[in-house]
Amino acid sequence: MKEKRFFVPLDLDINKSETVLELYQELESEKILGTPDSLKSWILKWSELESVLSESMSRRYVAMTINTQDEKASKDYNYFVENIDPIMSEYGDLLRKKLVQHPSLLDLKDEFGLWFESVKVALDLFNAKNIPLETKLAQDVQKYQGITGTMSVDFNGKTYTLSQMSPFLESPDASVREKAWRLIGNRRLKDKDRLDDSFDELFKTRIAIAKNTGSTDYLDYIFRAKGRIDYTPKDCRDFHESIEKIVLPALKEIYQQRKTQMGLTSLRPWDLNVDPLHRPALKPFENSTELLKKTAKIFKKMHPKTARWFQTLIDQNLIDLDSRIGKAPGGYQIGFDESRVPFIFMNASGTDRDAYTLFHEAGHAFHQFAMAKQPIVAYRDIPSEFAEVASMSMELIVMSDLSEFYSPEDAKRSTRGQLEDIIWLFPWVASIDQFQHELYTRPNHNATDRKEIWRGIMDRFDAGVDYSGLEEFRDYLWQKQLHLFEVPFYYIEYAIAQLGALQVWANYKKDPQKALDQLFTAESLGSSQKLPQLFKTAGIQFDFSPKTIEPLIQNVLESL
Repeated sequence: MKEKRFFVPLDLDINKSETVLELYQELESEKILGTPDSLKSWILKWSELESVLSESMSRRYVAMTINTQDEKASKDYNYFVENIDPIMSEYGDLLRKKLVQHPSLLDLKDEFGLWFESVKVALDLFNAKNIPLETKLAQDVQKYQGITGTMSVDFNGKTYTLSQMSPFLESPDASVREKAWRLIGNRRLKDKDRLDDSFDELFKTRIAIAKNTGSTDYLDYIFRAKGRIDYTPKDCRDFHESIEKIVLPALKEIYQQRKTQMGLTSLRPWDLNVDPLHRPALKPFENSTELLKKTAKIFKKMHPKTARWFQTLIDQNLIDLDSRIGKAPGGYQIGFDESRVPFIFMNASGTDRDAYTLFHEAGHAFHQFAMAKQPIVAYRDIPSEFAEVASMSMELIVMSDLSEFYSPEDAKRSTRGQLEDIIWLFPWVASIDQFQHELYTRPNHNATDRKEIWRGIMDRFDAGVDYSGLEEFRDYLWQKQLHLFEVPFYYIEYAIAQLGALQVWANYKKDPQKALDQLFTAESLGSSQKLPQLFKTAGIQFDFSPKTIEPLIQNVLESL
């Protein structure tokens, strides 16, 4: 749904920073009449420019992550980071100051009031000293991706990426699983010092950025920067405690049952993904083409909107699924802001988990489609706590009909695995979030301190997995979580959102059409409403206190 441009020239060359600078200077010097309509017209010009630039940045990021060894893609991305980002930061501050001084600001409060609040926060946090630091951060994240993107192992005479090794962790043969797990772990350990150095460099820069804003510490800074006005760091720590008391015992019970079913005296880390009854690993698809076709059939049956949106992704080549050497690890969905379409990136290797990853990222993509008509780019930047409701809900809803992938019996296996993953997710999220709280309130810690902090957290959320003789692997498990390097403090949202998704799922089981209509209506709001209102519109509650957690976890256990 690409809008016709009315301010940015169609032939704008973003690789010439002076042309971008001229447009920002034009906005900054424009004499806005003292009327609401004039102010709104100026806001829409600004939004159009940032939509165009945002899409260019996103496309460059996609090109770079699809092939981390592509020198041209890396050069194009770096050009944007080094030359365009600084202009956007500097003039963003100038334009925000111009905006808040306009006499008609209050007249547009009903339409743009929530954005105006975030503008004021951004003004408080802006410091020109941080512009080169933000550029450095982006470049150092790219270096981190260069380390992880080249990780591969040789197994049974073939070379595999770490993602491509996933199916071997599901082998009924324990010796195969253990060999695969140790190969993956040893490959990560080979670069543990480089990853520690990478984190140290990123951490140092983030601490400097927070200091330049006058924040108490990085934790204080990031909560303000992320617009977390509906909950506090203490709420997160209380959530960790609730997870420890309510969810961890459920995970221990699941692991104990797994150990019994497998006839083991101890549960080792390579025993967690295999079918406990020693049945062959689920094989939902052979290749990415089959995965796309089967998923498209599911979404065609689900809802007219999901059918149309997913087909658009296929028709416009907005999905890259295959795992390849040189491709960045992980999965993501990113929006192309001017075109108002999403892009899905993942590393599929033929596992059950891969199918759910696509369902998850498709949920994000549907969110992008749903809010495409939001008039300003700021309202198409969704709060993570609700963005993940969209994706996690889709994983749960798809479980209702997996017939395209599985027989009824295998569908039950897949569903059980997914529900067990939900129970596992909460303690892992609490571990990663607590780790960040500990690190960023200790700005002078070193790699040794970091190891000790992680050990303590692993002990706190230990669910009964035996790491004896594998202590070094356990000490560096945190390094596999790319969020810690790329997007700090983007993780607690998964647990908050999972509670929302479980509520959507409960609604879906009662009335599928109504549940989806409510969800898509909420998604269409983008970030124009606060989190509690977005949740309410979706027919769910924004709450992560024990009174909400307990019945939802009980429902999952009953389903299991």
